[in-house]
Amino acid sequence: MMEGRCAPLTKTALLAGDGLLPVAIAQSLASRGTPPTVIALGNTNPLLQAVAERVLPVSPISMGRILQLIEREKCKQVILAGTVPKRWIFGGGPVDPETLAWIRSLPSRDDHSLLGSIVSFFQSRGLEVVPYCLLIPEAIAPEGTIAGREPTEEEREEIRYGIGIARRLVPLSFGQAVAVRNGAVVAVEAMEGTDEMIRRAGRIFPGGTVVKMMRPDQDERFDVPTVGPQTLECMAQAGLGCLAVEAGRTVILDRQRFGELAKEYSISVTGFLP
Repeated sequence: MMEGRCAPLTKTALLAGDGLLPVAIAQSLASRGTPPTVIALGNTNPLLQAVAERVLPVSPISMGRILQLIEREKCKQVILAGTVPKRWIFGGGPVDPETLAWIRSLPSRDDHSLLGSIVSFFQSRGLEVVPYCLLIPEAIAPEGTIAGREPTEEEREEIRYGIGIARRLVPLSFGQAVAVRNGAVVAVEAMEGTDEMIRRAGRIFPGGTVVKMMRPDQDERFDVPTVGPQTLECMAQAGLGCLAVEAGRTVILDRQRFGELAKEYSISVTGFLP
């Protein structure tokens, strides 16, 4: 469970990938009187412009260039948030050759190891990596029914089964979610991400439950499991009716819209303790 209070914030650099998570974090920082300097990686959500001190795009992505910007802006703290397609580390995206060479030099490039190496890179330069979940406590999933309807008995069985599978898969660090139905695994998340896994599950066998959780030893400063309205849109399109997320260790974005969609699509969303 995520506990504690957010440490006093100084000038903060927000390394922002795609999605709503960087926006929620930037809004929280701005409300505290410390709007971040956003270093934009890939697509930049236009909403960031209204709440950031400034937005600095980096393309191609360069660890050296990012560090230069952080030092130029005199930031002492760094937050990592948002989606950056992992396929980019194989040269399939806007990443400079020096950064690709550094990534390829790492002994392991699974999610846990890669993000840990990036955090260590910033820490070795005297920067503090801030755990963003402490900035958005209202977005953390509670235990029990979160949105939509109550799960059916069949779905409760699927949740229990899915948790058992996820406990074994998540420590391997190639994904955080699994789709199950009637005591069988339909799809497992890998490099494509949760939304694409859901779409694939719908093509294989419509219906069933998605279980999403965090590895037990995962660093809660970054890469916390996240769901939002788009997750429910994908589930509705794929015909999946139940979403179970780890309570206390999952971020739910845009809670109002999320709740509206769960009700509209009659999707059961529940939080569990593993």
